[in-house]
Amino acid sequence: MLRGYRTAVRSLAVIGALAVTVQCGGQSSAKEASAATTVASTAVEPSTTEVPTTTAPATTAPATSTTVAITTTTAQPEPTTTTVHALVIDPSCPQTAHGAVIDRDRQRAWLCDHGVALPEFVITTAVMQPDPGTYPVYAKSMHASSTFGGHYSTMTHFVAFTRGKKTGARIAFHTVPVLTNGQYVQPLDSVGTAEHHGDSAGCIRVLPDQGPVIWDWLQKGDEVHVIT
Repeated sequence: MLRGYRTAVRSLAVIGALAVTVQCGGQSSAKEASAATTVASTAVEPSTTEVPTTTAPATTAPATSTTVAITTTTAQPEPTTTTVHALVIDPSCPQTAHGAVIDRDRQRAWLCDHGVALPEFVITTAVMQPDPGTYPVYAKSMHASSTFGGHYSTMTHFVAFTRGKKTGARIAFHTVPVLTNGQYVQPLDSVGTAEHHGDSAGCIRVLPDQGPVIWDWLQKGDEVHVIT
């Protein structure tokens, strides 16, 4: 019994020495210190070093630029075909640069440009004169007057090219005469009609708006052809 007690006491002494060695490591032998160090290392919970996860920077795909080609269709104008009529020389026209033709039978006349006939215009003439032939313009008067028919009348744009058979009075293109009361000697819508053919003593009556055209066109020396 005593022996067992001694053994127990001896064991407790050893444990106490071991406990002191652990707490004060500087008094232990090298072997014990190594052991103690091993124990200490084992007792400490190993630290876990977290390796930071490296995330590769997001790669931003370059924006895709889409170019849309817009086709603009410009309507092309339809080709325009212009028919140019060949100039026709009128054999009735004078050979001078400017001239005129008188057709008493049809009560029509027209101007000529280097032998090419311009549009016709209406006239009122005498029945017996002037005779068919070629006459040069010899005088121009902006204003003229007449006592033909026993009444006084005035006219404008007087372009003389011949003279009367009996009296020698000037025969010319001029506007329809106006009486002293302001009325025309014949209705304007009757100019060019067969009904009033012969109302003139010999001159060539034309409408008021045609007088300035003839005046500007014919100059002294230009020819007038009377064909009927």
